[in-house]
Amino acid sequence: MKIQNSFAGIGIVFSATAMAATPALAQDAAAASATGACELHVFPTLEGQAQTTSLLSGFGIIGAVADAAANKDRNISEAEYLKEALGPKFQVAALGTIDLVSALKLPAGTTVSYEAPIEDRKVSTKEKTRLTSSTAPCYAELLVTQNLYQKKAIYGRSLNNRFIFKDFRTGKTETSLVKGRGGNGLSHFPPKTTDETEAAEADLLQAFTKNFLEYSAAF
Repeated sequence: MKIQNSFAGIGIVFSATAMAATPALAQDAAAASATGACELHVFPTLEGQAQTTSLLSGFGIIGAVADAAANKDRNISEAEYLKEALGPKFQVAALGTIDLVSALKLPAGTTVSYEAPIEDRKVSTKEKTRLTSSTAPCYAELLVTQNLYQKKAIYGRSLNNRFIFKDFRTGKTETSLVKGRGGNGLSHFPPKTTDETEAAEADLLQAFTKNFLEYSAAF
C-alpha cells in the first residue's frame, strides 16, 4: 500500500453520527440490519501523543527540567505530526488491511461500519452500552483509545496503542469492556526529511497493525 503524505488521498466521509469508508459500506450495513446479520462498529480516535525521555530522566527535578527543556520543541512537533499521521482516516485505512471479523472471532459475514470518533474520552473508555442506534441482536464495537509515540534513550522509538472491544451478542444492553494494548518498535518514524515521509508513514502503518494483532490475539 502506498501511503500518501497526510493521507489526503484516502476518501473517508465523516458525518455527525457515523462515517463510511465507501458508499458500499453504508449499503452493506443497512442490508445487515435488514437481514439480521452481525454488525461490527469501529470507532477510531482523535488522540495522538508523543513522549520523549533521555538518560537524564528520572534523576530528580534537575534531570526532569533538563529533559523537558531539551525536548520541548521536538515533543510538540512530534505530537502534532503523530496526531495528523495517525488520524481517523489513517486508522480506518490501517484497520482495513486486517480481517477484523476473523481477528475478533466474529461470525463470517459480519459487516464492518466505521463510526465518527468520540471526543469525550469518558464515553469511549467507560460507556458499557451501545454507542450507535443499531438494535441488531448480533452487534459488537471496536474502539481505538490511544495512539502514543515514545522515544526512549535506551529502548528507542515505538508506537503504543490501546483498544476496547464490546460484545453485545449475549443480548445484554450493557457489556464488559475488553481492554488491551499493543506496542511495537519504529525504524523510520518520525521522518528526518520530506524524502523520508513515505517510509516513515509505512513504518507507522506496520506498527499500528501489529499492535492491533497483538491485542486481538488475546481473544
